[in-house]
Amino acid sequence: MATQTANITALYEDVVADLIPYYDNFVLLPNPSIILNSYNISGGVGNTMKIPLVNSWTTANSSLSDNEAILGTPASVADPVNDFIPESVSLGVNKRGTGTVISEESLEDGGFETVRNAVVTRLSRALAQSTDKAGMEIIATGSETAATSVNDLTNNDGYSNTTLSGLSVDCSVVFSPEAVAYAVKRDPSVKIFNDVNSDNYQMVATLRNGFAQLRTDFIRTIATSGAFDANSLVNANLNLYSESIARLREANAPTDGSGFYLAVVSAPQELALAKSINGVGGISSGAIGSVSQDLANQALLEGMIGQAIGARFIRSNNLPGFTEA
Repeated sequence: MATQTANITALYEDVVADLIPYYDNFVLLPNPSIILNSYNISGGVGNTMKIPLVNSWTTANSSLSDNEAILGTPASVADPVNDFIPESVSLGVNKRGTGTVISEESLEDGGFETVRNAVVTRLSRALAQSTDKAGMEIIATGSETAATSVNDLTNNDGYSNTTLSGLSVDCSVVFSPEAVAYAVKRDPSVKIFNDVNSDNYQMVATLRNGFAQLRTDFIRTIATSGAFDANSLVNANLNLYSESIARLREANAPTDGSGFYLAVVSAPQELALAKSINGVGGISSGAIGSVSQDLANQALLEGMIGQAIGARFIRSNNLPGFTEA
């Protein structure tokens, strides 16, 4: 930075101090209650790490006779019995970045606090949204490349590509906290440059992080309509989520500390789920109210539906979405 003012120096120091706390507040996925396996690989060599996985195991032998071999005869590579032969998953980090331009006049005319809050919010939320979008794509498909069809999804329990043909699609994810891993190589950081020709300041924020699927059998996806006024035949409903939870239980997928899986839904899916427990789809009103509808509304608000089917529901605007061909 060639030249600077006292105001821009103070702004830069505040942004540097506040960027990570604001980012942590806005980002959803790098949270140990959502993704248990989180790693900080800053300071290490390379941009990829290998995560060992416990291999599958078999049921213990029963009704063994005295002196009968427990490991089997013979215990070999071809017949490993329950030998621990771990596999591994590679997790690579990607660089994410955003920036903003601040004019000298904006500091003079707009007020320091207004500009500071706007800059911190823009930078931190942009990085957080980029992180969550990448993580949701990884959970749903195994790749950061944006999904373009229901056929790209991992273990879809929602509607088929033929049913959703020509419609906008939202993909919900239902998963175990141990299904995915997260790694960070560089925490959110900020750099500033003074463009004297335009008399402005360019602030750029970057970070490096990444996600990886660890166990695909610990992940279910639910493809439904992404429209608010969708036909009920393609809407999200509790039966779809109940099936996903049942399949996770069948796979012995671990829950969080409270015994719940995570179910991340879009805003249209949340509305459809709320309507599905509201009887005819509305809150009771008028001279005669419906106690059952009011109780259902309260149940959703207090998370009792989540407890009933075994999932903790979270709303996100960063889930995969596309138009099915």
